[in-house]
Amino acid sequence: MPELVTCPSCGCRVQMAEALLGRRVRCIACQAHFVAEAGTPQPPRPTLPPPLPRPAAAKRQEEEEDRRPFCPGCGRRVGWEVTRCPHCGEELEAETDLRRRLRLGRWVRRDSLPHRGRLVAALGTFSLVTGGLSLCLFGLGAAVALPAGVAAWLMANRDLELMRRGEMDPDGRTQTENGRVAAIVGITLATLFAAFFAVMVFRPLF
Repeated sequence: MPELVTCPSCGCRVQMAEALLGRRVRCIACQAHFVAEAGTPQPPRPTLPPPLPRPAAAKRQEEEEDRRPFCPGCGRRVGWEVTRCPHCGEELEAETDLRRRLRLGRWVRRDSLPHRGRLVAALGTFSLVTGGLSLCLFGLGAAVALPAGVAAWLMANRDLELMRRGEMDPDGRTQTENGRVAAIVGITLATLFAAFFAVMVFRPLF
């Protein structure tokens, strides 16, 4: 009566005559030689890979990876807690409070530009003060108030746009906005006072 024999190498199972049991035979599948024995145990099945994460967990993990900052040296993403890039060795700013990086619902890039809030605020304040003093200086203060105010105004508009796009540190947003307002007021005062004294000086000529 034929017996069911299993190849110990590949697990191929074939029926074999009783006369061949105990003899050395060759597997028809993998060509390996083995001793035919009835009831030869099958080779262990390979372990299955671990199950894939659930779609929600995978999506959450991808979102967390997308929020990691970029290295300014190589442009690859690095962790918030590292102080040296593991890819290129670039020295990174130490940051322990991760909530400080979250501004206006978005994560600030580590390679973002430093803000110029103090400079904009200083130029705006200077324009405001000199524009107001134009009344006492017979309109001459407008000669310095207007250039400083226009420079502060243009710088503030550019910096606020970069902050909105996440390319500049938003910590100086308040100073930048205050400097722009002061620059606008300074330009207005300097223009009005300069125009007033110009009319007063040139009026007798007409």
